[in-house]
Amino acid sequence: MNSSSTFRWFMAAAALLAIGWKAVMPFENPDYLREDIVRFLERNKFDVAVTERIAANTPIIRATRASCQLQVAQLTPDGSNGNLVRHLATGADRSFVVFRGEVYTRQPIARTVLHYLLSRFLRELGLIRQIPPVIDVAESLSCNAEQLPWTELQDRPA
Repeated sequence: MNSSSTFRWFMAAAALLAIGWKAVMPFENPDYLREDIVRFLERNKFDVAVTERIAANTPIIRATRASCQLQVAQLTPDGSNGNLVRHLATGADRSFVVFRGEVYTRQPIARTVLHYLLSRFLRELGLIRQIPPVIDVAESLSCNAEQLPWTELQDRPA
């Protein structure tokens, strides 16, 4: 057996291994985040309503409690849908971004993109199940939603 046929066998085995790896990897559930956010808001005594996917497959979750009104949506890691999400959340007095359980006034795009790329790689290796989301929260003045325990969303079981 010469080196050319050995190389071909090696490449065929590597291709089969890669295809097999992809076949056994579970698909990411696109609705996991919506379900987690709804449960999180309900645990924090909000009445929750979910709109249909409006644009760019971005559902807006609306939650109310007394005079507090929240609108929650997932942002893309690169922030490309940020203006759309803010436009859809009109009527809110202020907004903030939640990423990995921390609250930011603006999306830390460099951090979210790098973390997305690393998480996607780790997910492909099967080391993590879901890629941590970036969430935009628009609120009325009476909410003080920054004080909610947002780390609970980060601490989901894998």
